[in-house]
Amino acid sequence: MKPTLLLTSVFALGTLAAGGCSSGSTSPSSSQAADAGPSTEAGPTTEPLVWTPCPLHSEGTGTTVECTTIKAPLDAAAPNGPTIDVFVKRYRPAGGKSLRALWMLQGGPGGSGYPFEGISESIATKFPDVDFYIPDHRGTGRSTRLGCPAQEAESSEGGIAITESEWPACLADVKAREGERLRFFNTTNAANDLGVLIERTKQPNQPVFVYGVSYGTYWAHRYLQLFPKQSQGVVLDSVVPQGGSLARQDQDANEAAKDFFDFCGKDAFCGQKMGPDPWAKVQALFAKLKTGHCPGIAIPEIPTHVLFRQAFGGLLMDAGFRGYIPAIAYRADRCEPRDVAALKVLVANLTREQPVSEMLKQWGWILSNNIVFSEMWETPSPTSADLEAIREGAVASRDVTVNMGFTVGKWPTYTPDAYASRWAETDTPVLVLQGGLDPATLLRKAREVKGHFTGAHQHWVEIPTATHTVIASSTTTEKRSCGTRILMNFIESPEGALDTSCTQTLLPIDFAGTKKDVNAALFGTDDAWE
Repeated sequence: MKPTLLLTSVFALGTLAAGGCSSGSTSPSSSQAADAGPSTEAGPTTEPLVWTPCPLHSEGTGTTVECTTIKAPLDAAAPNGPTIDVFVKRYRPAGGKSLRALWMLQGGPGGSGYPFEGISESIATKFPDVDFYIPDHRGTGRSTRLGCPAQEAESSEGGIAITESEWPACLADVKAREGERLRFFNTTNAANDLGVLIERTKQPNQPVFVYGVSYGTYWAHRYLQLFPKQSQGVVLDSVVPQGGSLARQDQDANEAAKDFFDFCGKDAFCGQKMGPDPWAKVQALFAKLKTGHCPGIAIPEIPTHVLFRQAFGGLLMDAGFRGYIPAIAYRADRCEPRDVAALKVLVANLTREQPVSEMLKQWGWILSNNIVFSEMWETPSPTSADLEAIREGAVASRDVTVNMGFTVGKWPTYTPDAYASRWAETDTPVLVLQGGLDPATLLRKAREVKGHFTGAHQHWVEIPTATHTVIASSTTTEKRSCGTRILMNFIESPEGALDTSCTQTLLPIDFAGTKKDVNAALFGTDDAWE
């Protein structure tokens, strides 16, 4: 049995956060980078796009929207050379007036546009006058996805996930099939894809905006470097700064966990339950779990401290469920019969096998490693043992470096280009949204971005209680997303005053577990704590 969290630990909206570099000699020329838009020789063809009906949801359900695939240059510096497919989905909400276009860039690296299918539909219920464009990053989804068919077969050892024993054969297969092509699956070429797509799809008198989340902000920033004047505004949500290292992802998550437990200590209810130093309490708990504490909740598939570490890392990403983390720690520490009964229900939930999701099927493992090790790593490189030590010392971690540890030092990397060492210089309006409790793009590191966008219409908005993906983790007392409200205010008036008043009406973190139906589902009891 594979615990669910192990299957999904690297997924969510752009869970991989780092800064870093770009590609080698594959970027557009400097003259193109300074241009207001793509090169006039953007590719082998500029024939009108053919949009075909397709379902909004990749599972084949929901509203009928439009899809198209273009032939984009494999190498942006050789626009008339070999091509790849780049896929985009366009959603025009019923009754909307198409007043503006919003391009939504997923994170990873490795994520397709899949999560935005549901998010765009949700936003459209309040803001129907937006045309949503959802591209798949090259190497993922339906954009010439890079993969290992044998090792990713559902019947293989790890199912669609690639196991440690499968990676050597997968990597050998990738090298044999892709060879020199691999170096062109990089951020700079993906940014050029975006510029080409926008140029070929833009409508007369319709302003264009680009929204990126997590690695999507890194992608959007590279786009802004290449096309500093093409769009009317760029939004960076859960921002990835230049120069960071994905090798520190699990370490960052643990730092965010400490900040979260500090919030618990300041909360009247949580502080009363967890004592004056909740972080020290949970660290002591993990030390005990490693020596066999609370054996009644142990399962053979995974050590309890690893299961809880991954659970806490995953829950920190979810604004609706993270409030349960202290309750889990409290019960595990006390470990009375009633706690064992409740936690056994929780463990069963955490380890229950789930059907393979469409998001996982579209994920690009090869693309992820290709960009991570080339653009988002550090020198000297940590070893697999170093990465394991970081995880083992953590209280909360999605263990995203497990997969990286299988191929670290073995991947055929490309050389970063000059874009990696500088920031975009542009007067284009920019909005940066950052959560204070984000375990994937750590606030302390993200703040570096603040000093690089200080123009007249460039804004930094910090929401202390938000987690990863601010538009999905900043609910107000009116049951509306503050992040989405700020985003839409920005794209409706990119050069106007930004209304951030909703940050004063954010819902507090629900540490008490007030939803009895959720408590019953998670623990088999009405009370999450008792």
